[in-house]
Amino acid sequence: MWHGLENFSSSLPVRRARLLGTSAILLIGLGACSIKPQPVALNEQIAQAAADREAMFNGQEALNGPVTLEQALARAIKYNLQHRLTMMEKALEDRLLDVSAHDLLPKLTARAGLRTRSNELLTVSESSRTGSRSIDPSRSQDRNGGNADLQLSWNVLDFGLSYYAAQSQANRLLAAEERRRKVVLSITEQVRSAYWEAVSAQQLKDEVAGALADTRKALDYAHQTEQQRLLPPLESLRFQKALLEIIQQLEALDSELAITQATLASLMNLPPATSFRVAAPDTTALTAPKMPLSVDDLEAIAMIERPEVREEAYLARNTVLETRSALLRLLPGANLYGGLNYDSNSYLVNQNWADAGVQVTWNLFNLLNWSDIRDAGEARKQVGEVRRTALRMAVLTQVNLSYHRFERARGLFDRAGELENVERRILGNVAAATQNDAQNVLELVRARASALLASRARGRAYAELQNSLGAIYASAGLDPLPREVAADNVDALAAGIVAVSKDLEAGKVTVPRIAPATPENPGPQATDASTPQTEKVAAAPAGTLDRIGTPVVAQDPVQMAVASSAAP
Repeated sequence: MWHGLENFSSSLPVRRARLLGTSAILLIGLGACSIKPQPVALNEQIAQAAADREAMFNGQEALNGPVTLEQALARAIKYNLQHRLTMMEKALEDRLLDVSAHDLLPKLTARAGLRTRSNELLTVSESSRTGSRSIDPSRSQDRNGGNADLQLSWNVLDFGLSYYAAQSQANRLLAAEERRRKVVLSITEQVRSAYWEAVSAQQLKDEVAGALADTRKALDYAHQTEQQRLLPPLESLRFQKALLEIIQQLEALDSELAITQATLASLMNLPPATSFRVAAPDTTALTAPKMPLSVDDLEAIAMIERPEVREEAYLARNTVLETRSALLRLLPGANLYGGLNYDSNSYLVNQNWADAGVQVTWNLFNLLNWSDIRDAGEARKQVGEVRRTALRMAVLTQVNLSYHRFERARGLFDRAGELENVERRILGNVAAATQNDAQNVLELVRARASALLASRARGRAYAELQNSLGAIYASAGLDPLPREVAADNVDALAAGIVAVSKDLEAGKVTVPRIAPATPENPGPQATDASTPQTEKVAAAPAGTLDRIGTPVVAQDPVQMAVASSAAP
């Protein structure tokens, strides 16, 4: 009994140590579970805001003189944050493609470890006949030791799944490129509209400021006439009311003109307070731009070149790959392996050895899902086809609406020009007949304000005309940049945009031939973004079709509307 108490007392410190260790582990675990949310400190927010503001405008080329339309487009494409975001997303998809490619390689695993025991690993043997055990135990392993191995394994099923995953990632990379093109087309359309709004604002700014100053002087004169009773009270009040209405119109016009430059600066990713001038052409010599392509040509181009259509084609590829991957998972998996091994156990005869083998596993119950997975894949494919058809229908609608909008804007610009001409002539006649009486002063101020509003209306009509032209290019998917640019600076991008604009104005655009659906030639193959059907005849006028519907295109080094999908 005393011997048992002595053993118990000797083991008590050990038990206390174990209890304390267990309690400490529990306290650490409870402390980890009681984490409180920590808001971002104010100084961290200020530092982050300062860093972000510097990153917004850092590394941009300085403005050199008035900004042309092409330079504005080049700056927007190069520095606009939304476009930079899409470029980074594309770069991310490219990096993920490299990661997916590495998944195709076999696995090479290196392992090493150490082991130890508190006592010897001893075993006794027992006779199967007599049931007697040996008296002397046997040892087959050292108390301390280590092992290491290098294994090369390759799973055939994992290779197939990784192959489909890599193909899917490649399609996502191409889809990211189409999303980038979509952002470029949207930015181009917005910059074109904002630029011509800024042109109108810049040309009318000084004239509006002068008209406001003269109108305020006339209002002061009206107050004096009321105080000196030079006019009847009712007539004087009506005079002041008319002047105040004119001032209100001119102030609204001045505020609207100030906003246009800020909008263009934002699109070019310039600081909001940046002062710059646009290279304004002579507004009296502005002419309506011409559209060299017909609606049918634009529809054919849009069916192939629109970024949304191409992106949908890549997503449809991934739908097929998902179905194939799901079916592949139903097959047995064969794992091939081989490697080198080492064990420091001194009781082993061979401490170094090599091994190899194959292992096959197959869950037979997975075969029950074969028909369900196949039917689900077919359903996804049909949904993708209907979505693609609906998307192409929406594209055709956008092309037609933008074309009709362009035709309407051209008519409105012509009427606005005629109205401005009449208002300017009225202003000239009123100014020539003005005398120092209140009635003629009011007529002069009113005529001047009306002429300014007519000029602004004509400028806005021309901006809307240019905007509708940009909407046509965007709806047709015509890129503003050529396939290759000599450099990545603003001047090189602007030169490329100028070259593309000249080609578009001259009608040097390749129109793809979309064959009608027949039993011998089904339609979907002819309109798929990855297999465009185009032909060239260099001697014929650009943008026309021959009798049998074959596209007739002039020689063009920059093929803007050819299906340029980089599909693998």
